[in-house]
Amino acid sequence: MTEFNPVMQLAYDYLESTNTVVFLTGKAGTGKTTFLQNLRHTSKKKLAVVAPTGVAAINAGGMTIHSFFQLPFGPLIPGGTERPEVHYSLEKKELLAALELLIIDEISMVRPDVLDQIDLILRNIKGSTYPFGGVQLLLIGDLSQLSPIIREEEWGILRPHYATPYFFSSLVMQKAAYVRIELNHVFRQKEQAFVDILNEVRNQQLSPESLALLNARYVPDFRPTAEDPYITLTTHNGIAQQVNSEFLDALAGNEIEFTATIRGEFPKDAYPTETSLKLKTGAQVMFVKNDSSAEKLFYNGKIGTVTRIEDKTVFVQCGREEKELSVEALEWTNVKYQLAGEAINETNVGSFAQIPLKLAWAITIHKSQGLSFDKAIIDVSESFAHGQAYVALSRCRTLSGMILRNPIAAHNIIGDPAVARFTEQAKTIAPDAKSLEHAQELYRRFLLTELFNFVPLQVKLNGFDLMLPTFKSDILNVAEKFIKQLNPERSPQAASYFLEKSLAAIESLHLQLPSLIGQSKDRAAKADQLISWLMNRIRLLECFAVHPFATDSYLALAKNKLATPLYSYLKALNALPNELLYERLLEWREVKALADEVMPSMILSEKTVAAIAEKLPETLKALSGIKGVGPHKAGQYGAELIGLIRVYQRELSGGGAEQVNLF
Repeated sequence: MTEFNPVMQLAYDYLESTNTVVFLTGKAGTGKTTFLQNLRHTSKKKLAVVAPTGVAAINAGGMTIHSFFQLPFGPLIPGGTERPEVHYSLEKKELLAALELLIIDEISMVRPDVLDQIDLILRNIKGSTYPFGGVQLLLIGDLSQLSPIIREEEWGILRPHYATPYFFSSLVMQKAAYVRIELNHVFRQKEQAFVDILNEVRNQQLSPESLALLNARYVPDFRPTAEDPYITLTTHNGIAQQVNSEFLDALAGNEIEFTATIRGEFPKDAYPTETSLKLKTGAQVMFVKNDSSAEKLFYNGKIGTVTRIEDKTVFVQCGREEKELSVEALEWTNVKYQLAGEAINETNVGSFAQIPLKLAWAITIHKSQGLSFDKAIIDVSESFAHGQAYVALSRCRTLSGMILRNPIAAHNIIGDPAVARFTEQAKTIAPDAKSLEHAQELYRRFLLTELFNFVPLQVKLNGFDLMLPTFKSDILNVAEKFIKQLNPERSPQAASYFLEKSLAAIESLHLQLPSLIGQSKDRAAKADQLISWLMNRIRLLECFAVHPFATDSYLALAKNKLATPLYSYLKALNALPNELLYERLLEWREVKALADEVMPSMILSEKTVAAIAEKLPETLKALSGIKGVGPHKAGQYGAELIGLIRVYQRELSGGGAEQVNLF
């Protein structure tokens, strides 16, 4: 992270060497999104990214909070004995049990009851009393921007439990150790005078001089020309739609309609543009995606004008000095997280393909969050919510690129005293090298409790308890007592005890394997998973039974897992159906993953490959019904997979080639 400034480096150090909750904030344009994307690619922790809305989740490359944790949308009353995770699938429980870092983007829009529900779920899954079950949270956002969307009747239900509707009023944040790290270098705006004005608006301390400078940008009845594209930011969606429709109707020529292609799972609230995009030559448009090519010809928020439309290609001119861009449909992906072995992998479960443009004479302030504009017409005269004016003004790169449709008055700068109080209190506990060292020691003690945490094994054992009948009495209950009375000096003796019990459990499972294979492949595969988990825990226990506990040693051993392939014991006993086809499918998966530049498990998991080899599906419908495939992957890979199956079947029957009928 040497390219980052010292504040970013401190944040990165907290995220890599502690499990302290980090609230990463900063003014608009200070690099919060850039930090998130860098962390996703460099972090050594098993992580997931979530956000409160569909669009924010797609932009962050993650899932919505409600989808990831399967939460209802209504108010969630804290307390009680309810266990919301009991309805989760085993795969979901195992994924959450492996989670080490949860990143929540746009945290300013997250309600406190949602954060408390996440805390409850993770504590239950992890079997830990630590906030969030010991999972580290990175909360990214700016409280001076958009606030949680909560209806009055919902707040009436939650008000008795929370002081404010913001995440920092959650019960878990009152007891969790957290640091607030503020990024302070503005990359978006280069004019210091404009940066100063935005700071005053953000802090609701706009001076008469700054207000006068802003209102100097008021131009009555301003109408931009087609050669000088401006986008209007307004408070209400109806106004934005009306402006766009009026401008489009006024253009000569025929409308050309582009229809989006939607595959698999892709939530409607995450659609990046219209499913039926209507354009004309001369239409002012905004790119809604970054150019992923080496040329970087456009970015999310870039404004241009449609010059012509030919078949499936839209030509856009962005500025007189730039070359005309040819724009074709691009794809957005919707990810879900899956546990593959000991790693958390992102899996694409759906896609949205469309021309990456939307009409851009006007857009709501809410939808402009995260974007940057060279030229914008701003109307905050009807602002009605905390942070609206600041979000709108801070979308502009320069003061000279801003036109005000109506003058700004002091009452248009709406702030929330609760946010101001929280910000001032958090400043008094700003982190430094000393606090980082203290957090690292707390993390060491947490990892020591993790060494004796056998709840993940209990999750895997669920429904198969008879495989290890003494697990609860000999291991789980004893471990829970030791953790409650944690004594680091006695950890070597404890490690020796659990080492002995774990070795006995593995021996018992090995003895059961032959009979389990005869009874059920599922039970044999479960024994394989249990053995794999125990073998990796034994490596840790062997080390710390004879050496003092140390964070670096624990993490190094924990990351360097013993790879016990799924179905390894079934294969050893020749119990894997159609093993030759299974091996060919794995080879196909490796080639496909290499071409797509993804992990092989993101194409298909080993378990799914084994199921395909066993069931030998003959049609796309049958293939899509196999767990781990689904309609999207069946459409994407079906022809190749069924082709491999048919070749294998012909070889078995001694026949030649055969034309593949997918349906």
